[in-house]
Amino acid sequence: MKESKISLKIDVDTHDGMRNGVPALLEDLAHFGVKATFCLSFGPDNAGKAIFRVLRDLKFLKKMLSTGAPSLYGLRTILSGTLLPSRPIATAFPELCGRIEAEGHEVIVHAWDHRKWQDNVHKMTTQEIRQEFRKAFEAYKKIFGVRPWAVAAPGWQVSAKSLAVEDELGILYASDLRQGRPCILESGGRRFRTLQIPTTGPCVEELLAIGVRSDEDLVQAMLEGVTGHEAPVVALHAEVEGGPFRPFFRRFMTALMKRFDSFITLGQLATELLEDPDRVVVGRLEFIELPGRAGKVASCVPLEPGRGE
Repeated sequence: MKESKISLKIDVDTHDGMRNGVPALLEDLAHFGVKATFCLSFGPDNAGKAIFRVLRDLKFLKKMLSTGAPSLYGLRTILSGTLLPSRPIATAFPELCGRIEAEGHEVIVHAWDHRKWQDNVHKMTTQEIRQEFRKAFEAYKKIFGVRPWAVAAPGWQVSAKSLAVEDELGILYASDLRQGRPCILESGGRRFRTLQIPTTGPCVEELLAIGVRSDEDLVQAMLEGVTGHEAPVVALHAEVEGGPFRPFFRRFMTALMKRFDSFITLGQLATELLEDPDRVVVGRLEFIELPGRAGKVASCVPLEPGRGE
């Protein structure tokens, strides 16, 4: 029996992912007649600065090697912001941004400086976090003419300070977490207001890191990761499914079409959840380890079954 609805969350982390991966994914999504949520990084592509994490984190190095990062992302991206100058991501392609929107997809803010946020948000001051959001929001409004209504944290990394700033922004929802049900977070004795919609399954890079290689096995593992959830959300990356793993993506989409009745954007899902708050739990912010991923990511441990009205 088919499950009901699923959402596709497409992160765009690099200049080449924007330039090459996004058009490929738009073409494939049009072929399947599916709308997705694109999470755009707007500022500098400093992907090469991941080398500083490699130097201090053996697990991260092992992950990079096991996923074949150079072949996934390309040498230019691997060196971006270090030996080679960083290049702007979404701000370099305003016409392509407009095309995403014109083709009926949702566009939200992923980051200003993706690498900086992913590696440093836990050390940032509230003012530094506000500054990252301000630059991304200004870039978004310059391109789309409206203020963004949602965000998705790079690498699923948040802090109590970043969650507080999200509340200040008055956005519709955030997609900052991994695993579990849609929730309202508590941390340090504070209950935040912003609705959180987690990513519910693994991404390709994580599966590669634990030795899953064939398209058939990847499809099966991805399907298992989104089956049986209250609000399933698939994590995709323009650099991966819009790049070397494009044939996999087409196969995966075919499987999803057979498994689910319909595809909705995260914004549509958020609207449904806000109209039916019993589907939203209250939970404690916790950082968890996931197979194939170096370090911990933000998640939610339920405290209450539903927040009601």
